[in-house]
Amino acid sequence: MLAIALFEARQRLKLLSTWVYFGMFFALAMLWMAAAGGVFKDAYVTFGGRLFINSPRSIALTAAFLGCLGVVVMAAMMGRSVQQDFEYDMHHFFFSAPIAKHDYVFGRFLGAALTLAVVFSSIVLGAWLGTYIPGIEADRLGPSGAWMYLRPYLFVILPNIFIFGAIFFVLAALTRRMLPVYVASVVMMIGYIVAPSLARDLDYKTLAALIDPFGTTALIRITEYWTIAERNSRAIAFEGVVLYNRALWCGFALVVLLLGYWRFQFTATAGSRPPGRAEGEVAQRLSHSAIASQEPPDFLQRSLALLLLRSSWLNLRESVKDVYFAVIALAGVLAVFGASLNLGSMYGTNTYPVTYQVLELISEAYALFMLVVTTFYAGELVWREREARVAQMLDALPLPSWLPMLAKLFALIGLQVLMLVLVMIAGMLIQLFRGYFAIDVGLYLQTLFLIHLPQYALLAVLAIALQALINHKYLAYFAMILYYVATLTFSSLGLDHPMLLYGTSPSFLYSDMNGYGHFLVRERWFELYWGGAALMLMVASLVFWPRGCNAELGSRIQLARRNLSLPVLATFAAGLAIFASSGAILYYSLHIEGDYQTAWQKDNTRAEYELRYKNYAALAQPRITGVDLKVAIVPEQRRLTVTGVYQLDNKGTAPVTQVFISQDRLATSLKVRFGQKITPLISDRERGFYAYKLSTPLLPGQRMPLEFDVEFEARGVLGLESDTPVLSNGTFFNNGQLPRIGYQPALELENDRDRKRHGLAPHAPMRSPSDPAGLANNSLGVDADWISFNAVISTSPDQVAIAPGTLEKEWMSAGRRYFHYRMDKPILNFYAFQSARYEVRHDRWQDVTIDVYYHPGHDVNVDRMIGGVKAALEYNSKHFSPYQHKVLRVVEFPRYGAYAQSFPGTVPFSESIGFIARVDDNNPKDIDYPFYVAAHEVAHQWWGHQLVGSNTRGSTVLSETLSEYAALMVMKQQVGPERMRRFLRYNLEKYLMGRALETKYELPLAHNENQDYIHYRKGALAMYWLQDVLGEHKINAVLHELLTHHAFHGAPYPSVLALTDALRRATPPEHAYLIDDLFEHIVLYENRATSASATRRADGKYEVTLRASALKLRAGKLGDETEAPLKDVIEFGVDDKDGKPLLRERRIVDSNTVSVTMVVGARPYKAGIDPDNKLIDRKPGDNMIEVEQ
Repeated sequence: MLAIALFEARQRLKLLSTWVYFGMFFALAMLWMAAAGGVFKDAYVTFGGRLFINSPRSIALTAAFLGCLGVVVMAAMMGRSVQQDFEYDMHHFFFSAPIAKHDYVFGRFLGAALTLAVVFSSIVLGAWLGTYIPGIEADRLGPSGAWMYLRPYLFVILPNIFIFGAIFFVLAALTRRMLPVYVASVVMMIGYIVAPSLARDLDYKTLAALIDPFGTTALIRITEYWTIAERNSRAIAFEGVVLYNRALWCGFALVVLLLGYWRFQFTATAGSRPPGRAEGEVAQRLSHSAIASQEPPDFLQRSLALLLLRSSWLNLRESVKDVYFAVIALAGVLAVFGASLNLGSMYGTNTYPVTYQVLELISEAYALFMLVVTTFYAGELVWREREARVAQMLDALPLPSWLPMLAKLFALIGLQVLMLVLVMIAGMLIQLFRGYFAIDVGLYLQTLFLIHLPQYALLAVLAIALQALINHKYLAYFAMILYYVATLTFSSLGLDHPMLLYGTSPSFLYSDMNGYGHFLVRERWFELYWGGAALMLMVASLVFWPRGCNAELGSRIQLARRNLSLPVLATFAAGLAIFASSGAILYYSLHIEGDYQTAWQKDNTRAEYELRYKNYAALAQPRITGVDLKVAIVPEQRRLTVTGVYQLDNKGTAPVTQVFISQDRLATSLKVRFGQKITPLISDRERGFYAYKLSTPLLPGQRMPLEFDVEFEARGVLGLESDTPVLSNGTFFNNGQLPRIGYQPALELENDRDRKRHGLAPHAPMRSPSDPAGLANNSLGVDADWISFNAVISTSPDQVAIAPGTLEKEWMSAGRRYFHYRMDKPILNFYAFQSARYEVRHDRWQDVTIDVYYHPGHDVNVDRMIGGVKAALEYNSKHFSPYQHKVLRVVEFPRYGAYAQSFPGTVPFSESIGFIARVDDNNPKDIDYPFYVAAHEVAHQWWGHQLVGSNTRGSTVLSETLSEYAALMVMKQQVGPERMRRFLRYNLEKYLMGRALETKYELPLAHNENQDYIHYRKGALAMYWLQDVLGEHKINAVLHELLTHHAFHGAPYPSVLALTDALRRATPPEHAYLIDDLFEHIVLYENRATSASATRRADGKYEVTLRASALKLRAGKLGDETEAPLKDVIEFGVDDKDGKPLLRERRIVDSNTVSVTMVVGARPYKAGIDPDNKLIDRKPGDNMIEVEQ
């Protein structure tokens, strides 16, 4: 056995393909590390956070991710190690030689495994040498050691070689074909595809880690809550879900290998009989009459079209009859069904399976199977006659080479069509099984066959061309895999221009409101562009189409010369003309008429804005005090024209001699007129900065008007880019598209890595909460305080236009629909406009009009949203202050943005985060997030629009955290404790994940710098626990006082200190630590229930004894932790079998071990410490334990 293994390994190591594989993964690993290390200025590869690229976790995930790309290489090498004996009829020799069955089987397997071990050692070797590439930023490298690279090789790569190798080897040995092996490589991807979908649900995270055969999900699962410090230094232990995953799949592979050995027939005849003929059966001899009746073949030109049709059908039929095609299709359908388990999941609550959601699921989960069919069946089709040893006979027929080439291409496209038909049926079944019957068949047909099919057809051309040009089946497979790798990595390397890589085009979304919009036109032009390239590839395939025995390069070149005829050259010229002309039109429309920028170019524009104009930030500027606008939205032309007047006041102490305007650079024109003569100084449209010198300085206390005209329109004949905020249906834009006064710090690059790439120093921290300069501006901008607002909006006659304020008047004129809105009270300089074909639901709360504008058919959750609006209005008005407006509108906008936002009296609400949510009130796992999001956004009418924080650290606590608190209190009244527990758990998870992925450093809640995982997630947990301990009424009294002192006030604006100081005054001494722990420090717990037992008392009640451990930790900004003294209030509890609380009580815990006795009135099932995850516990899953009876 060992001799055969070494022989197999030596032979494999002599093959060029082995070292090509080695070199590819070596180069890929080096390239990966170089990109992650910042070598390429416009590349971005990272695992998140301020992580060392050579940390143990980073290396393990690099090995895991790159190893996933090698599954086809494993299939090729493992399968060929045994299948080639049958392909070349060498099995007769081996099976008649004095070789034992176990020596042959395990020798071949071990030899191939040794070769793969060498090949995939290139990943860790490339990762190690990649850290020495010149140009890697020093702060991205940490301490290094050989064991850090050896561990992932031993625990990730080698087990995967055994797992996949055993399966592939057995399949090749039993079927004596390679296609089943490649099919198996696809089937094994099901777990990898389904696992991330399952992992989004808190209840299935462990299951998701187990079903992934690659082990990647297990690695992510065991490290997902690690801090930056842990991710940079801690080795991944071979324990927990990682150990279980490896043991499960290695055990499965061992069983497969042993069963395969048992089933393998060590005889020359096994499996070699042609299909369809029984043993001893003799082919029938044709009679003379039958021979005479055969119609002679017709090879005339007029019959070639019919021959092409018949040949295409024959190739398609033979491929479809192959059982392995059915296996791939079935695997793809199963992957789609598996991924649909958490369709559109948010807070563990799915959406209705609307057609576009199912189609997006298909494009994500099914794409791999489409690529596999395209790649492998291209090889099967091109090589079918040669592998059946009839190629020379067919090549001798007087048929043009284009006929078999086109027949195979059409058959391959036919397979793609069939795959899409199958998945379309599967998608409809998913909708029907979930009780959803509003199936949009037209959208299925449009998306799958008019958008996806042309893209897959381009890949079919490439796959056939590579088989023809390379003339080596497996090297052509390898070339296609390299192409797929390129599509995944080009954008990370900064090569994200859609005209660079064959078959690619800019991505776009479907929206129920706007359909595919103008993006479909752009897609068609890219299809034409790449179609020209595909036509040239087809001509190249035809010229080099393998025919006869011309396998050598010289012979193939001679054959190619003979194939170069005038029609062939004319066809190539036509493809070149299409490619060049459409490419020129695309380039002109994107870059000359349009304003297309790559991600790098966009960042560079922002960097130049700062480099050139930041020195103007300190100069005195007037402030906007009044806004009067005329807004013309033209959806049919995607044009926006705004004519406006700003009232500018000099509220400072120095004269204003120059006025600076920052304008969205996508505006096609900007005209300004001041109330006096001006001299233009700077007009930088590229960066959106303009400067004007006033003829007469604006003195302190003086006012002047600024009149402006700004226009956005689709640029160029094609209008391919998103250079205007106007959509055919669902326009949504805010005052960020209008002129802003002064230099705008919000336009600066914020990520320090990006800043370094563009020659900028690290971004300066936000101002401290007591900095007078920070208190002088609010958190929404530097150019205004409170403003008066008036707007007249016009739109198409079938649309409704919406802006903040009371609707004063509505009328029609010249085929346009007009709306006049006016604010009855001053508002912040933060407002938005929307226009769409809406239906509207009206309601009232006291004297406030509630309107929900929604897309027709999206009414399923409107009542839930109205309920959230009413509950929030009631709660905030009762406990804090009256609502300040006469109307509150919730207005749907397309899913190009997945958020809701609160403007004065108006809440734009994305169609993707509530309107199609499927909330089951009878399912305790479902969270009514349409209700919650509506409540949160309405709460902003107080926290953000009555009280606005200063432009200082921690100010988002006054808006986002307090709005989150108000929404939680509303939810607490609406839902039961089980749902609140689940909601808090999701917040905890998002906070822990956010701090692990921090790109700079974590700050305490009161010092956060617009870090949403802190002010949203941690803020929610902090305020909920605080009100739980101190009492809701006490917190509400503090917030009422806060509004009394600061609502609708201008500079100096309040900072977070106004809140924390008020909370300190209201907190008794024994709980004073809570303010410090929750707001001023980063505190975490590691609480764990160790045992629980119960005895039934004589009175029928149960006495539960719980033993638990408690640990309090204080973390630094990078996650480094030290133990903190413990004398904290912690809650203990007991649940019944249905998860319903039987008891909750709080105790003071001052030691790391605690024993608690509790008495409950019903049979206990689980008991634990902090049972509802109200504390920030890094391992919340071990807080509860089953009670021993």
